[in-house]
Amino acid sequence: MKSRYLVFFLPLIVAKYTSAETVQPFHSPEESVNSQFYLPPPPGNDDPAFRYDKEAYFKGYAIKSSPRWKQAAEDADVSVENIARIFSPVVGAKINPKDTPETWNMLQNLLTMGGYYATASAKKYYMRTRPFVLFNHSTCRPEDENTLRKDGSYPSGHTAYGTLLALVLSEARPERAQELARRGWEFRQSRVICGAHWQSDVDAGRYVGAVEFARLQTIPAFQKSLAKVREELNDKNNLLSKEDHPELNY
Repeated sequence: MKSRYLVFFLPLIVAKYTSAETVQPFHSPEESVNSQFYLPPPPGNDDPAFRYDKEAYFKGYAIKSSPRWKQAAEDADVSVENIARIFSPVVGAKINPKDTPETWNMLQNLLTMGGYYATASAKKYYMRTRPFVLFNHSTCRPEDENTLRKDGSYPSGHTAYGTLLALVLSEARPERAQELARRGWEFRQSRVICGAHWQSDVDAGRYVGAVEFARLQTIPAFQKSLAKVREELNDKNNLLSKEDHPELNY
């Protein structure tokens, strides 16, 4: 089931957000922990949790065109270039293919592991309708909507990725853990504000990201890559100072 889902949908989504250079994944799709097995079903229409889902959705829709809505639109773009732009000031170091190539590749690899492989089985099994489809609204990023309509809402892949990314970067730069945790929370919650996901999708995605984080700890190739990422992000030549970059999130 998982493999069939990935054959049809993963290339369509990944090609949009990854660079031309191929990064070798840390594990295969089949080696992911099966999210359909461990996640509970999403709330049904008569479930009190679904009322909360709808309330959260309309709170996000009510701030359409606000600065927070615009941030949600920026967070929706998971291209490595955009994720580097978002998280570089949060981690307090350069993230680019020239100065921090291992970190650059790690961003792409974590998207594949957390955003796609780890969520695929549950997404395919439940194929939950997304809120913008149910209410016939536009999201904060209309150009993604055709793809999203064909991709199950539960759990949120963006959220699993954001959780995984914040945790891994915190391993590399523990002194920035609180800033990374806060920005990771905002990144995940952006999916509800954007209208792309229900709150329960995001809540489940957080757990999927944590499960994938634990899975990666057992893989020597990940540990080797993480050591290089730690070295790059703590190199004094790559650190960003508030004096030189007053816009930093310090």
